[in-house]
Amino acid sequence: FLTETAPVIEGPDPALAAALPGLSARLQPLVVMSEAMQTRSANAALQGYSAEQVRIGGALLRLVLLTVLLVVVLSVLSIQLLRLYLGSKERAEENRRTSARLETIFATSADAILVTDLEGRVLDCNPAAQAMFGYPAEALLGGVAMTLLFPPDVVAAQRSQLDRAVRSASSTAANPLRLEVEAQQADGLRFPVEVTLAVAPVVSGSIVVALVRDISARRRAERDLTEARDRALAGERAKANFLAVMSHEMRTPLNGLTGSIELMAQTPLDTRQRELVRVLSTSAEILLDHVNSVLDIARFEANAMEAVTVAFDLDRLVADCAANQAGLAAAAGNRIELRSPGGPLGMVMGNPVRLRQILLNLLNNAAKFTRNGRITVETVTQGGDGGPMVEIRVIDTGIGIAATDLERIFEDFVTLDSGYDRRSGGTGLGLGISRRLARAMGGDLGALSMPHRGSRFWLRLPLLRPEAADLPPPEEAAPALPAEQPRPGGLTVLIIEDNDINRFIARSFIESEGHAVVEAADGMTGLIEAQRQAFDVVLTDISMPGLDGFQVARRIREGGGPSARSRIVALTAHSLSTHQEELRDSGLDAFLQKPVGRAELLRSLHPGQPPAPSPEDQPEPETTPADPPVLDPSVLDELRDQLGPVAVMALIRQMLGDGDMILQRIAALGPAPEPAALAPLAHQFAGAIGTFGAHPLHRLLRRMMQAGRGGDRPEADLAALPGLWQATRLALQRQADRLARLPD
Repeated sequence: FLTETAPVIEGPDPALAAALPGLSARLQPLVVMSEAMQTRSANAALQGYSAEQVRIGGALLRLVLLTVLLVVVLSVLSIQLLRLYLGSKERAEENRRTSARLETIFATSADAILVTDLEGRVLDCNPAAQAMFGYPAEALLGGVAMTLLFPPDVVAAQRSQLDRAVRSASSTAANPLRLEVEAQQADGLRFPVEVTLAVAPVVSGSIVVALVRDISARRRAERDLTEARDRALAGERAKANFLAVMSHEMRTPLNGLTGSIELMAQTPLDTRQRELVRVLSTSAEILLDHVNSVLDIARFEANAMEAVTVAFDLDRLVADCAANQAGLAAAAGNRIELRSPGGPLGMVMGNPVRLRQILLNLLNNAAKFTRNGRITVETVTQGGDGGPMVEIRVIDTGIGIAATDLERIFEDFVTLDSGYDRRSGGTGLGLGISRRLARAMGGDLGALSMPHRGSRFWLRLPLLRPEAADLPPPEEAAPALPAEQPRPGGLTVLIIEDNDINRFIARSFIESEGHAVVEAADGMTGLIEAQRQAFDVVLTDISMPGLDGFQVARRIREGGGPSARSRIVALTAHSLSTHQEELRDSGLDAFLQKPVGRAELLRSLHPGQPPAPSPEDQPEPETTPADPPVLDPSVLDELRDQLGPVAVMALIRQMLGDGDMILQRIAALGPAPEPAALAPLAHQFAGAIGTFGAHPLHRLLRRMMQAGRGGDRPEADLAALPGLWQATRLALQRQADRLARLPD
């Protein structure tokens, strides 16, 4: 366009004027194109400006966000730095206070404190160290502790000991080590010290802190205490030896005195003389008891108390102890009752001699300090950590004991200031010895009481049941009681009977014919005796604790011992017809039914002379034409002729006590006793009472035995038993009074 129009434009004006309309027409599209190009340029410029504006806005936003984040971080850092500053300031203050306390302790400690390096050079010390060892601080600081603090002649040995301690302390810094060594002061004085060592780390390595304590006073106190203990032990040994020697020396004349009194009692005496002999005998027995108590104390002090464990009938032992004290209790208006809520305990393992000693002491105290009251002996079983226990309680309604005195009464030679020591004399040893005995047997003895409310003494012992392995071998069995030498041609007879009265009477009858007698109070002892020596005749009761008569006879026959072919005669309170099968199976030669008369017993000793049948074995009539007398005096007359009135009176007294105890044991079984528990008691009662001619009571007890064996309860006989016993008891007492008036 410019090429075409340039000549016109550069030409003359008229030509240009003439050409203007054509030029205008040709320029019109170019104007439109120019406007379009301007529009596009403006739009492009506007778009570029907007993009730049967006970019700049994003950059500004990022800058703001980074600024805010930086402010937050700086704020957090400021807070943390402030906390660190405050904590550091608090720790610095605490360290300052701790340092001040340690400096105060270091300066004021009564024990010497030394700080050394691992080579033993003293880095610091407190004033107590300077005073203890007699060195000024300048002499101690920088010096070697071993050279300064220990004697030259022992420094090598103690250096080695201390070096080992330091090495050990270095490996166990948390556990400071203590050792006792001998130190030396500046003036050369030696003294014992206790050193506590600890190793502490520091910037330059480790230091050793030693706390040194002068133990001279402690050593002197220990030495004085040891000397005092030795003197006390020597005094106790001298006292124990003196008591033992004097007790033994006193027992010898006392035994002579009691023996002479017994012999005097067997001579003809008038009533006044007999009373004086009784007083002498009682006084001698009391004195002998006191001497025995002192001897027991000496044995305990010397740890020489014997340990004996044998099988025995606990129920019978308790009943025997109660019977022994029944007279003393009755004299004070008391009655003794026996209770066994869980039933009879039977055979147990233990020391019956010591147990009897404890029970007699408890019952004796209860009887002496109770007036017109009741004394109850209760036997129960209890569980325990070490096994079952038996607890025997002696409960009285007496004067009681104050709580402050309950432990004192178990001390030696202690009698209370209350009515206890005014009512009765005593050494004050009984309860102390009893507690020692109980603890020696694995149990304990204690008491509960209130003044004027009575007392309860309890004895707990392990309840051990006998086993075959627990029974003693023949050489360790209890020695039997040999008889006097028999006349020529006499027999040797073994009597196995658990009832003391029956055993005594049988022995007396047999010895009166010149036969030798050996006694055994239970089946196992009898079996041991039969295995030890040969007997011509063995008399054995049937119903006994442990081994019964059938088992004894069977073992004697089957054992092949020296008595395997001996004549064996059984004694029983049961009907003979009930034992025919056992008679054949056990090897028994004959039966005797209790009560046994002298002639019948002596006939049974010889083969070919069977005992006459007992009328007791015949069926009993349902009715009797008249009530028979409760006692046959002829039986007691026969006993008097054979044994003498003194012996019969003693047997009657024992029977009265035994009967009371058995009746109480039956009553303790309750209104509806188990037949299995009733039968042994009825047998024990029947076996003894028949010997005295109490036929009605004996028949009643036999019926009770038979009912018990059959599992029945003899209710009618149980109801009649107390009244019949009281009538029989009265008759026996009258016979004893009659015998007392007869000359020896």
